[in-house]
Amino acid sequence: KLIELDNIYLDIEASDYKEVLQIMGGILLEKGYVKDSYTDALLEREELSPTGLPVEPVSIAIPHTDPCHVIRPCVIVLKLKQPVRFKEMANPEHMVDAAWIFGLVFDDGNKQLPLLASVIELAQDETAMNGLMDAEDKEEVYAVVKRYIS
Repeated sequence: KLIELDNIYLDIEASDYKEVLQIMGGILLEKGYVKDSYTDALLEREELSPTGLPVEPVSIAIPHTDPCHVIRPCVIVLKLKQPVRFKEMANPEHMVDAAWIFGLVFDDGNKQLPLLASVIELAQDETAMNGLMDAEDKEEVYAVVKRYIS
């Protein structure tokens, strides 16, 4: 399964999106999900193809990069202590304050779109997002996320 309790992190502190991606890449590297090249590729990809998604009640970002940097797939979820500005996916001139980061780590390019669609569906479900905002621990976050990501 792609989402596991161990890959949910709450109250992450970061000053900007680059730091968020470095933290995420560092965690994934340490746990053996990705290759050394992953974090740089993630940062590069974010510049070329931003992943901020403006949704209510709170915006998210869905960073990801090419499968060649991945050892084994997963989804990593970070709840930021304070929102961080990401460029908007559909309109890179616009910034969104992302409070939740859903890192998609896939080893097969064909799985990217279904996974992206699942996360966007979750993000557009106001009840689900309110559930995440109200969650007090990783278990509660996991319970919401696993309904969308299997």
